[in-house]
Amino acid sequence: MNRRLRRSLWISLFGIALLLSGCGGGTAPAAQDQGGTPAAEAPSPIRIGVLADQSGPLENYGTQQVRGLKLGLEYATGGTMTVLGRPIELYIEDDASDPNQAVQKVRKLLEQNQVDIVQGTDSSGAALAVIPEIAKAQKIFMVDPAAANEITGTSCSRYVFRTGRNVAQDALTGGKYLVQEGRKNFMNFAPDYAFGHSSAEAWGSVIQAFGGKMVGDIFAPLDTVDFTPYLQRLIQAKPDGVVITWAGAGAITLFQQIADMDLYSKMLVFTGIGDIDSLKATGQSGDGLVGINAYYYQLPKTAVNDWLVQRHQELYGTPPDLFTAGGMAAGIAIVKGLEKAGSTDADALIAALEGMSFEGPKGTYTLRPQDHQALQPMYIVQLKNVSGFDYPVPQLVEELTPEVTAPPITCPGF
Repeated sequence: MNRRLRRSLWISLFGIALLLSGCGGGTAPAAQDQGGTPAAEAPSPIRIGVLADQSGPLENYGTQQVRGLKLGLEYATGGTMTVLGRPIELYIEDDASDPNQAVQKVRKLLEQNQVDIVQGTDSSGAALAVIPEIAKAQKIFMVDPAAANEITGTSCSRYVFRTGRNVAQDALTGGKYLVQEGRKNFMNFAPDYAFGHSSAEAWGSVIQAFGGKMVGDIFAPLDTVDFTPYLQRLIQAKPDGVVITWAGAGAITLFQQIADMDLYSKMLVFTGIGDIDSLKATGQSGDGLVGINAYYYQLPKTAVNDWLVQRHQELYGTPPDLFTAGGMAAGIAIVKGLEKAGSTDADALIAALEGMSFEGPKGTYTLRPQDHQALQPMYIVQLKNVSGFDYPVPQLVEELTPEVTAPPITCPGF
């Protein structure tokens, strides 16, 4: 599939050929028995609309998200790609991480494709932009990997659930680690849009709660190609530590320039450990870097993750990446919710999903009923140069339980 193709991409997932040939739980609609009586009509499909960045700054994340979603649906349905006796169809739209484009694409999914559920997306700005459209249509929006707190916080909706983590969970995972060994003064370095500002606010609150002090934030445009002037400002400020929050292709350049300007020797550089491309960009100089991590394929010791790693390697020739696990969790949650609800009716799905726990790649996920945020395991890791890898490999420092990293509830209510 050409990921840069901007028209709607319609994908029928497994089982459809069997269905049309009369073997997938139904017969072709036009078929009749020998007496001339019409045979039972084939069951109607369950349509899942997908918003993903397939041509913008978060394109890599979009690829991981969609691959993970497909694998989650495959895993949860035992390979049949059917649920409630109905085949699953995916309708994938490229939002390019642009909020305006995301609104146009979700309207197409809702009005033209008449999807039952929407899954997405990679940009928090795009996710926030489409929430009113999805709520107006009274459909379920299963969010992953967009991480801004507002999605299940101040902009929460009874129709929105999130299997991905939010930035408050990131901050709770790493905040206590940061404020130790005499480190007191900190800064944030983040992209200048909803995700970055939400992250800076979350990290600042947690660091101060643990006794640290925030001495400033630096925000750079998401499409920045040269971070030198921003990093020079950081060096001049001389904090004890900096929390780097970044997403997208620019992370490669950012961490290359952090290494080139020797920030590691000037302050504690603490970050969210990104995808494998970002690790490769960090290079050998990243050895010893500590950060929080949502997922790296060698960390979880679960049967679901074992299946994911093996199946992803079979299909794509590579291990799953940072947000593949999130896409898979979204797919599993959708299937489990449909099975529990017994239908695609939004009210029934909301009742089924609220408080629901399920097993995903990282372990047990629980969709908290108060705000629909998934509580889940999180990791603190340290990068180490390991023989046989062309990037520093995340090594587990500590796995934190879903209860420890449960973020504050900021949803005003449904």
